Amino acid sequence: MHKLILNIVLTVTLSLFGFGWLIDQYIYDSLNNEEMNVQPQNEMFNGFINHLKDRPPEKLQITVDDLAEQFNVNLALENREDFALEEKVLAELDSIGLQVVSDVEEYHLRSIPNHPNALLKLITEIDADQDRQLDVILTLLLYFGVSIAVVLWMLPLIRRLTKLTDVANKFGKGDLSVRVIPAKYSQINVVENSFNKMASQIEHLIEENRLLANSLSHDLRTPVSCFRFGLDACLGEREIDKKDEYLTRMEKDLENIEGMLNAFLDYASMERKGMHLDFHKTNLNDFVGALVKDLGPIAMQQDKQLAFSSEISSQEVNMDNVWVYRAFSNLITNAISYATTQVSVFLTTEYDVTNKASRAVCYILDDGPGIPDAELEKVFDAFVRLDPSRKRAGKNFGLGLAIVKRVTDWHSFNVSFMSKSDAAAQSSHFKEKLMALQNVGAMAKISMPLIQR
Repeated sequence: MHKLILNIVLTVTLSLFGFGWLIDQYIYDSLNNEEMNVQPQNEMFNGFINHLKDRPPEKLQITVDDLAEQFNVNLALENREDFALEEKVLAELDSIGLQVVSDVEEYHLRSIPNHPNALLKLITEIDADQDRQLDVILTLLLYFGVSIAVVLWMLPLIRRLTKLTDVANKFGKGDLSVRVIPAKYSQINVVENSFNKMASQIEHLIEENRLLANSLSHDLRTPVSCFRFGLDACLGEREIDKKDEYLTRMEKDLENIEGMLNAFLDYASMERKGMHLDFHKTNLNDFVGALVKDLGPIAMQQDKQLAFSSEISSQEVNMDNVWVYRAFSNLITNAISYATTQVSVFLTTEYDVTNKASRAVCYILDDGPGIPDAELEKVFDAFVRLDPSRKRAGKNFGLGLAIVKRVTDWHSFNVSFMSKSDAAAQSSHFKEKLMALQNVGAMAKISMPLIQR
Protein backbone atom coordinates (compact mmCIF):
# COMPACT_ATOMS: atom_id res chain seq x y z
CA MET A 1 0.00 0.00 0.00
CA HIS A 2 2.90 2.35 0.67
CA LYS A 3 4.12 1.70 -2.87
CA LEU A 4 0.73 2.70 -4.28
CA ILE A 5 0.65 5.94 -2.29
CA LEU A 6 4.21 6.76 -3.35
CA ASN A 7 3.36 6.16 -7.01
CA ILE A 8 0.33 8.45 -6.80
CA VAL A 9 2.35 11.23 -5.18
CA LEU A 10 5.15 10.88 -7.73
CA THR A 11 2.72 10.85 -10.67
CA VAL A 12 0.89 13.99 -9.54
CA THR A 13 4.12 15.81 -8.62
CA LEU A 14 5.92 14.97 -11.86
CA SER A 15 2.89 15.84 -13.97
CA LEU A 16 2.54 19.20 -12.19
CA PHE A 17 6.21 20.00 -12.72
CA GLY A 18 6.13 18.72 -16.31
CA PHE A 19 3.05 20.61 -17.49
CA GLY A 20 4.05 23.66 -15.46
CA TRP A 21 7.41 23.67 -17.25
CA LEU A 22 5.67 23.43 -20.66
CA ILE A 23 3.39 26.36 -19.81
CA ASP A 24 6.37 28.38 -18.57
CA GLN A 25 8.16 27.68 -21.84
CA TYR A 26 5.10 28.83 -23.77
CA ILE A 27 4.90 32.08 -21.77
CA TYR A 28 8.65 32.63 -22.14
CA ASP A 29 8.43 32.22 -25.91
CA SER A 30 5.41 34.54 -25.99
CA LEU A 31 7.34 37.21 -24.08
CA ASN A 32 10.26 36.92 -26.47
CA ASN A 33 7.87 37.41 -29.37
CA GLU A 34 6.38 40.42 -27.64
CA GLU A 35 9.84 41.86 -27.13
CA MET A 36 10.54 41.40 -30.82
CA ASN A 37 7.26 43.19 -31.60
CA VAL A 38 8.07 45.97 -29.12
CA GLN A 39 11.48 46.66 -30.68
CA PRO A 40 10.08 48.50 -33.76
CA GLN A 41 7.83 50.45 -31.41
CA ASN A 42 10.87 51.52 -29.36
CA GLU A 43 12.65 52.60 -32.50
CA MET A 44 9.61 54.63 -33.50
CA PHE A 45 9.50 56.17 -30.02
CA ASN A 46 13.17 57.14 -30.27
CA GLY A 47 12.41 58.68 -33.64
CA PHE A 48 9.70 60.81 -32.04
CA ILE A 49 12.18 62.00 -29.41
CA ASN A 50 14.78 62.96 -32.02
CA HIS A 51 12.14 64.80 -34.03
CA LEU A 52 10.86 66.75 -31.05
CA LYS A 53 14.20 67.82 -29.58
CA ASP A 54 14.73 70.41 -32.33
CA ARG A 55 11.22 71.84 -32.14
CA PRO A 56 10.62 75.15 -30.34
CA PRO A 57 8.80 74.89 -26.99
CA GLU A 58 5.64 76.60 -28.25
CA LYS A 59 5.21 74.02 -31.04
CA LEU A 60 5.86 70.85 -29.02
CA GLN A 61 2.21 70.12 -28.28
CA ILE A 62 1.17 70.71 -31.88
CA THR A 63 3.96 68.43 -33.14
CA VAL A 64 3.03 65.68 -30.66
CA ASP A 65 -0.58 65.80 -31.81
CA ASP A 66 0.48 65.64 -35.47
CA LEU A 67 2.73 62.61 -34.79
CA ALA A 68 -0.05 60.84 -32.90
CA GLU A 69 -2.47 61.38 -35.78
CA GLN A 70 0.05 60.58 -38.48
CA PHE A 71 1.27 57.28 -36.93
CA ASN A 72 -2.01 56.37 -35.25
CA VAL A 73 -0.51 56.11 -31.79
CA ASN A 74 -1.50 57.47 -28.40
CA LEU A 75 1.07 60.19 -27.62
CA ALA A 76 0.91 62.75 -24.84
CA LEU A 77 3.11 65.59 -23.65
CA GLU A 78 3.63 65.58 -19.87
CA ASN A 79 5.27 67.98 -17.43
CA ARG A 80 8.22 66.60 -15.43
CA GLU A 81 7.02 68.38 -12.31
CA ASP A 82 3.85 66.27 -12.28
CA PHE A 83 5.92 63.13 -11.44
CA ALA A 84 7.49 62.75 -8.00
CA LEU A 85 10.52 60.65 -8.92
CA GLU A 86 13.82 59.96 -7.22
CA GLU A 87 17.08 61.23 -8.63
CA LYS A 88 18.10 57.75 -9.76
CA VAL A 89 14.84 57.28 -11.63
CA LEU A 90 15.18 60.74 -13.17
CA ALA A 91 18.61 59.79 -14.46
CA GLU A 92 17.16 56.70 -16.15
CA LEU A 93 14.33 58.83 -17.50
CA ASP A 94 16.85 61.08 -19.25
CA SER A 95 19.01 58.23 -20.58
CA ILE A 96 16.87 55.24 -21.58
CA GLY A 97 13.39 56.19 -20.38
CA LEU A 98 10.88 54.40 -18.19
CA GLN A 99 8.35 51.69 -18.95
CA VAL A 100 5.35 51.55 -16.61
CA VAL A 101 2.75 48.78 -16.67
CA SER A 102 -0.61 48.72 -14.90
CA ASP A 103 -3.67 46.49 -15.16
CA VAL A 104 -5.20 48.55 -17.93
CA GLU A 105 -2.35 50.20 -19.80
CA GLU A 106 1.35 50.24 -20.52
CA TYR A 107 3.23 53.43 -21.34
CA HIS A 108 6.75 54.57 -22.16
CA LEU A 109 7.97 57.82 -20.63
CA ARG A 110 11.11 59.69 -21.65
CA SER A 111 12.49 63.22 -21.41
CA ILE A 112 12.93 65.30 -24.57
CA PRO A 113 16.41 66.75 -25.07
CA ASN A 114 16.58 70.55 -25.16
CA HIS A 115 13.24 70.70 -23.28
CA PRO A 116 14.06 70.14 -19.57
CA ASN A 117 10.49 70.09 -18.26
CA ALA A 118 8.88 68.15 -21.12
CA LEU A 119 8.27 64.39 -21.13
CA LEU A 120 6.92 62.35 -24.04
CA LYS A 121 4.46 59.61 -23.12
CA LEU A 122 3.59 56.70 -25.48
CA ILE A 123 0.52 54.84 -24.20
CA THR A 124 -0.37 51.24 -25.15
CA GLU A 125 -3.68 49.92 -23.88
CA ILE A 126 -3.77 46.39 -22.46
CA ASP A 127 -6.66 44.07 -23.20
CA ALA A 128 -7.39 42.88 -19.64
CA ASP A 129 -10.11 40.49 -20.79
CA GLN A 130 -7.73 38.81 -23.19
CA ASP A 131 -5.07 38.36 -20.49
CA ARG A 132 -7.66 37.03 -18.06
CA GLN A 133 -8.90 34.62 -20.70
CA LEU A 134 -5.33 33.48 -21.36
CA ASP A 135 -4.79 32.86 -17.63
CA VAL A 136 -7.94 30.75 -17.49
CA ILE A 137 -6.91 28.75 -20.55
CA LEU A 138 -3.42 28.09 -19.19
CA THR A 139 -4.84 27.04 -15.79
CA LEU A 140 -7.32 24.69 -17.46
CA LEU A 141 -4.51 23.26 -19.59
CA LEU A 142 -2.49 22.57 -16.44
CA TYR A 143 -5.39 20.81 -14.70
CA PHE A 144 -6.28 18.91 -17.87
CA GLY A 145 -2.70 17.76 -18.36
CA VAL A 146 -2.39 16.58 -14.76
CA SER A 147 -5.74 14.78 -15.06
CA ILE A 148 -4.63 13.04 -18.27
CA ALA A 149 -1.36 11.94 -16.62
CA VAL A 150 -3.21 10.57 -13.58
CA VAL A 151 -5.77 8.76 -15.76
CA LEU A 152 -3.03 7.19 -17.90
CA TRP A 153 -1.25 6.06 -14.74
CA MET A 154 -4.50 4.68 -13.29
CA LEU A 155 -5.47 2.62 -16.34
CA PRO A 156 -3.26 -0.38 -15.33
CA LEU A 157 -4.50 0.01 -11.74
CA ILE A 158 -8.14 -0.01 -12.92
CA ARG A 159 -7.48 -3.15 -14.99
CA ARG A 160 -5.90 -4.92 -11.99
CA LEU A 161 -8.80 -3.84 -9.73
CA THR A 162 -11.28 -5.10 -12.33
CA LYS A 163 -9.52 -8.48 -12.45
CA LEU A 164 -9.44 -8.61 -8.66
CA THR A 165 -13.17 -7.83 -8.55
CA ASP A 166 -13.94 -10.55 -11.10
CA VAL A 167 -11.89 -13.10 -9.17
CA ALA A 168 -13.58 -12.08 -5.90
CA ASN A 169 -17.02 -12.49 -7.50
CA LYS A 170 -16.13 -15.95 -8.81
CA PHE A 171 -14.75 -16.89 -5.40
CA GLY A 172 -17.93 -15.64 -3.75
CA LYS A 173 -20.03 -17.79 -6.11
CA GLY A 174 -18.27 -20.95 -4.98
CA ASP A 175 -15.22 -21.31 -7.24
CA LEU A 176 -12.77 -21.65 -4.36
CA SER A 177 -9.81 -22.54 -6.60
CA VAL A 178 -9.78 -19.22 -8.46
CA ARG A 179 -6.81 -16.91 -7.77
CA VAL A 180 -5.46 -13.58 -8.99
CA ILE A 181 -2.64 -14.19 -11.48
CA PRO A 182 0.24 -11.99 -10.24
CA ALA A 183 1.58 -9.29 -12.57
CA LYS A 184 5.18 -8.10 -12.46
CA TYR A 185 4.33 -4.38 -12.48
CA SER A 186 1.06 -4.44 -10.56
CA GLN A 187 0.56 -1.47 -8.25
CA ILE A 188 -1.64 -3.48 -5.88
CA ASN A 189 0.44 -6.66 -5.67
CA VAL A 190 0.22 -6.50 -1.86
CA VAL A 191 -3.59 -6.53 -2.06
CA GLU A 192 -3.57 -9.32 -4.67
CA ASN A 193 -1.17 -11.46 -2.63
CA SER A 194 -3.26 -10.87 0.48
CA PHE A 195 -6.40 -11.92 -1.41
CA ASN A 196 -4.72 -15.07 -2.72
CA LYS A 197 -3.50 -15.93 0.76
CA MET A 198 -6.94 -15.32 2.24
CA ALA A 199 -8.59 -17.38 -0.52
CA SER A 200 -6.17 -20.26 0.07
CA GLN A 201 -6.86 -20.20 3.81
CA ILE A 202 -10.62 -20.13 3.27
CA GLU A 203 -10.43 -22.96 0.73
CA HIS A 204 -8.24 -24.93 3.11
CA LEU A 205 -10.62 -24.34 6.03
CA ILE A 206 -13.71 -25.26 4.05
CA GLU A 207 -12.07 -28.38 2.67
CA GLU A 208 -10.90 -29.46 6.10
CA ASN A 209 -14.27 -28.72 7.68
CA ARG A 210 -15.95 -30.78 4.97
CA LEU A 211 -13.43 -33.56 5.50
CA LEU A 212 -13.84 -33.28 9.26
CA ALA A 213 -17.62 -33.54 9.03
CA ASN A 214 -17.50 -36.48 6.64
CA SER A 215 -14.88 -38.34 8.66
CA LEU A 216 -16.59 -37.63 11.97
CA SER A 217 -19.96 -38.82 10.71
CA HIS A 218 -18.34 -41.93 9.22
CA ASP A 219 -16.10 -42.85 12.16
CA LEU A 220 -18.76 -42.25 14.77
CA ARG A 221 -21.12 -44.82 13.26
CA THR A 222 -19.17 -47.85 14.49
CA PRO A 223 -18.73 -46.84 18.18
CA VAL A 224 -22.28 -45.44 18.32
CA SER A 225 -23.64 -48.67 16.84
CA CYS A 226 -21.61 -50.67 19.38
CA PHE A 227 -22.90 -48.45 22.16
CA ARG A 228 -26.49 -48.87 20.95
CA PHE A 229 -26.05 -52.64 20.71
CA GLY A 230 -24.61 -52.80 24.23
CA LEU A 231 -27.42 -50.61 25.57
CA ASP A 232 -30.12 -52.80 24.01
CA ALA A 233 -28.41 -55.93 25.28
CA CYS A 234 -28.05 -54.45 28.75
CA LEU A 235 -31.70 -53.46 28.91
CA GLY A 236 -32.79 -56.97 27.94
CA GLU A 237 -30.40 -58.79 30.27
CA ARG A 238 -31.54 -59.82 33.75
CA GLU A 239 -28.31 -61.27 35.09
CA ILE A 240 -26.21 -58.77 37.04
CA ASP A 241 -22.86 -60.13 35.81
CA LYS A 242 -23.94 -59.88 32.18
CA LYS A 243 -25.25 -56.34 32.74
CA ASP A 244 -21.88 -55.33 34.25
CA GLU A 245 -20.08 -56.83 31.26
CA TYR A 246 -22.24 -54.85 28.83
CA LEU A 247 -21.83 -51.69 30.88
CA THR A 248 -18.04 -52.09 30.86
CA ARG A 249 -18.07 -52.51 27.10
CA MET A 250 -20.33 -49.48 26.74
CA GLU A 251 -17.93 -47.44 28.89
CA LYS A 252 -15.06 -48.27 26.51
CA ASP A 253 -17.20 -47.32 23.53
CA LEU A 254 -18.07 -44.05 25.24
CA GLU A 255 -14.40 -43.32 25.97
CA ASN A 256 -13.62 -44.02 22.34
CA ILE A 257 -16.35 -41.61 21.19
CA GLU A 258 -15.16 -38.96 23.65
CA GLY A 259 -11.53 -39.34 22.53
CA MET A 260 -12.55 -39.12 18.88
CA LEU A 261 -14.60 -35.95 19.44
CA ASN A 262 -11.84 -34.30 21.45
CA ALA A 263 -9.24 -35.12 18.79
CA PHE A 264 -11.42 -33.83 15.97
CA LEU A 265 -12.37 -30.63 17.79
CA ASP A 266 -8.76 -30.02 18.76
CA TYR A 267 -7.68 -30.35 15.15
CA ALA A 268 -10.53 -28.12 13.94
CA SER A 269 -9.46 -25.33 16.32
CA MET A 270 -5.80 -25.39 15.27
CA GLU A 271 -6.20 -22.72 12.57
CA ARG A 272 -7.41 -20.24 15.16
CA LYS A 273 -4.60 -21.19 17.52
CA GLY A 274 -2.05 -20.74 14.75
CA MET A 275 -2.84 -17.01 14.64
CA HIS A 276 -1.42 -16.56 18.14
CA LEU A 277 2.01 -18.16 17.97
CA ASP A 278 4.65 -17.14 20.50
CA PHE A 279 7.97 -17.19 18.66
CA HIS A 280 11.30 -17.46 20.47
CA LYS A 281 14.93 -17.89 19.49
CA THR A 282 15.59 -21.50 20.48
CA ASN A 283 18.78 -23.54 20.55
CA LEU A 284 17.72 -26.43 18.36
CA ASN A 285 20.29 -28.91 19.69
CA ASP A 286 19.15 -28.44 23.29
CA PHE A 287 15.48 -28.44 22.30
CA VAL A 288 15.55 -31.73 20.36
CA GLY A 289 17.89 -33.33 22.90
CA ALA A 290 15.48 -32.54 25.75
CA LEU A 291 12.53 -33.77 23.67
CA VAL A 292 14.21 -37.12 22.95
CA LYS A 293 15.00 -37.46 26.65
CA ASP A 294 11.34 -36.84 27.53
CA LEU A 295 10.17 -39.52 25.08
CA GLY A 296 12.76 -42.06 26.20
CA PRO A 297 10.42 -43.73 28.75
CA ILE A 298 7.77 -44.26 26.04
CA ALA A 299 10.32 -46.12 23.90
CA MET A 300 11.47 -48.17 26.93
CA GLN A 301 7.90 -49.22 27.70
CA GLN A 302 7.70 -50.72 24.22
CA ASP A 303 11.16 -52.32 24.50
CA LYS A 304 12.62 -50.06 21.81
CA GLN A 305 15.76 -47.95 21.69
CA LEU A 306 15.59 -44.17 21.05
CA ALA A 307 18.97 -42.66 20.09
CA PHE A 308 19.88 -39.01 19.46
CA SER A 309 22.98 -37.55 17.77
CA SER A 310 23.77 -34.04 16.53
CA GLU A 311 26.29 -32.22 14.37
CA ILE A 312 25.15 -28.76 15.44
CA SER A 313 25.66 -26.95 18.73
CA SER A 314 24.74 -23.28 18.98
CA GLN A 315 22.48 -22.74 15.96
CA GLU A 316 19.14 -21.14 16.75
CA VAL A 317 15.71 -21.33 15.13
CA ASN A 318 12.81 -18.89 15.56
CA MET A 319 9.77 -20.92 16.60
CA ASP A 320 6.89 -21.47 19.01
CA ASN A 321 8.34 -24.06 21.36
CA VAL A 322 4.99 -25.52 22.46
CA TRP A 323 3.71 -26.28 18.98
CA VAL A 324 7.06 -27.42 17.57
CA TYR A 325 7.45 -29.70 20.60
CA ARG A 326 4.09 -31.24 19.75
CA ALA A 327 5.01 -31.69 16.08
CA PHE A 328 8.37 -33.33 16.84
CA SER A 329 6.74 -35.43 19.55
CA ASN A 330 4.10 -36.70 17.09
CA LEU A 331 6.78 -37.68 14.56
CA ILE A 332 9.00 -39.43 17.10
CA THR A 333 6.17 -41.27 18.88
CA ASN A 334 4.83 -42.32 15.47
CA ALA A 335 8.28 -43.71 14.64
CA ILE A 336 8.41 -45.51 18.01
CA SER A 337 5.01 -47.09 17.39
CA TYR A 338 6.02 -48.47 13.99
CA ALA A 339 9.67 -49.32 14.77
CA THR A 340 10.75 -52.90 15.34
CA THR A 341 13.58 -52.26 17.81
CA GLN A 342 15.09 -48.80 17.39
CA VAL A 343 14.53 -45.17 16.38
CA SER A 344 17.31 -42.70 15.51
CA VAL A 345 17.00 -38.89 15.68
CA PHE A 346 19.79 -37.04 13.87
CA LEU A 347 20.43 -33.25 13.67
CA THR A 348 22.64 -31.66 11.02
CA THR A 349 22.85 -28.64 8.71
CA GLU A 350 22.50 -28.46 4.95
CA TYR A 351 23.05 -25.64 2.46
CA ASP A 352 19.95 -24.41 0.66
CA VAL A 353 21.02 -23.53 -2.88
CA THR A 354 17.73 -21.75 -3.67
CA ASN A 355 17.82 -19.34 -0.73
CA LYS A 356 21.64 -19.37 -0.45
CA ALA A 357 21.56 -20.03 3.28
CA SER A 358 22.18 -22.89 5.69
CA ARG A 359 19.21 -24.74 7.18
CA ALA A 360 18.93 -27.07 10.13
CA VAL A 361 17.70 -30.56 9.26
CA CYS A 362 16.31 -33.18 11.62
CA TYR A 363 16.05 -36.81 10.44
CA ILE A 364 13.84 -39.29 12.30
CA LEU A 365 14.56 -42.86 11.22
CA ASP A 366 13.07 -46.17 12.33
CA ASP A 367 13.56 -49.84 11.43
CA GLY A 368 9.87 -50.58 10.97
CA PRO A 369 8.01 -51.68 7.83
CA GLY A 370 8.38 -48.24 6.23
CA ILE A 371 5.97 -46.39 3.97
CA PRO A 372 5.32 -47.35 0.32
CA ASP A 373 6.53 -44.70 -2.13
CA ALA A 374 3.01 -44.35 -3.52
CA GLU A 375 1.72 -43.36 -0.06
CA LEU A 376 4.42 -40.80 0.84
CA GLU A 377 2.30 -37.85 -0.32
CA LYS A 378 -0.76 -38.97 1.68
CA VAL A 379 0.73 -39.46 5.12
CA PHE A 380 0.19 -35.83 6.13
CA ASP A 381 -3.46 -35.73 5.07
CA ALA A 382 -5.98 -35.59 7.88
CA PHE A 383 -7.87 -38.78 8.82
CA VAL A 384 -5.56 -40.99 6.75
CA ARG A 385 -4.54 -44.33 8.32
CA LEU A 386 -2.04 -46.20 6.21
CA ASP A 387 -2.08 -49.16 8.60
CA PRO A 388 -5.66 -50.48 8.90
CA SER A 389 -4.57 -52.86 11.67
CA ARG A 390 -4.13 -49.96 14.10
CA LYS A 391 -7.32 -49.79 16.16
CA ARG A 392 -9.30 -46.74 17.05
CA ALA A 393 -9.10 -47.90 20.63
CA GLY A 394 -5.47 -46.88 20.47
CA LYS A 395 -6.64 -43.27 19.92
CA ASN A 396 -5.26 -43.24 16.40
CA PHE A 397 -7.61 -41.08 14.36
CA GLY A 398 -5.23 -40.14 11.54
CA LEU A 399 -4.55 -36.63 12.88
CA GLY A 400 -1.02 -36.85 14.34
CA LEU A 401 0.89 -36.25 11.10
CA ALA A 402 -1.75 -33.77 9.87
CA ILE A 403 -0.99 -31.69 12.98
CA VAL A 404 2.74 -31.97 12.19
CA LYS A 405 2.12 -30.62 8.68
CA ARG A 406 0.06 -27.71 9.91
CA VAL A 407 2.58 -26.69 12.58
CA THR A 408 5.51 -26.84 10.16
CA ASP A 409 3.54 -24.72 7.67
CA TRP A 410 3.03 -22.09 10.36
CA HIS A 411 6.81 -21.92 10.87
CA SER A 412 7.81 -22.14 7.18
CA PHE A 413 9.48 -25.48 7.91
CA ASN A 414 9.58 -28.26 5.32
CA VAL A 415 8.52 -31.73 6.43
CA SER A 416 8.40 -34.89 4.33
CA PHE A 417 8.93 -38.65 4.37
CA MET A 418 11.80 -39.77 2.16
CA SER A 419 11.80 -42.59 -0.33
CA LYS A 420 14.70 -45.03 -0.77
CA SER A 421 15.97 -43.07 -3.78
CA ASP A 422 15.87 -39.82 -1.78
CA ALA A 423 17.91 -41.43 0.98
CA ALA A 424 20.54 -42.59 -1.51
CA ALA A 425 21.15 -38.96 -2.53
CA GLN A 426 21.83 -37.75 1.01
CA SER A 427 25.18 -36.96 2.64
CA SER A 428 27.66 -39.56 3.84
CA HIS A 429 26.80 -38.73 7.47
CA PHE A 430 23.19 -39.57 6.79
CA LYS A 431 24.14 -42.86 5.15
CA GLU A 432 26.19 -43.76 8.24
CA LYS A 433 23.04 -43.31 10.33
CA LEU A 434 21.18 -45.60 7.96
CA MET A 435 23.85 -48.27 8.29
CA ALA A 436 23.45 -48.18 12.07
CA LEU A 437 19.91 -49.47 11.63
CA GLN A 438 19.44 -53.16 10.95
CA ASN A 439 16.50 -52.36 8.72
CA VAL A 440 15.55 -49.00 7.21
CA GLY A 441 11.86 -48.19 7.55
CA ALA A 442 10.28 -44.75 7.55
CA MET A 443 12.56 -41.72 7.11
CA ALA A 444 11.12 -38.35 8.15
CA LYS A 445 12.91 -35.09 7.38
CA ILE A 446 12.25 -31.63 8.82
CA SER A 447 14.14 -28.67 7.34
CA MET A 448 14.19 -25.40 9.31
CA PRO A 449 15.65 -21.95 8.51
CA LEU A 450 18.40 -20.93 10.89
CA ILE A 451 18.67 -17.46 12.40
CA GLN A 452 21.49 -15.76 10.48
CA ARG A 453 24.09 -14.00 12.58
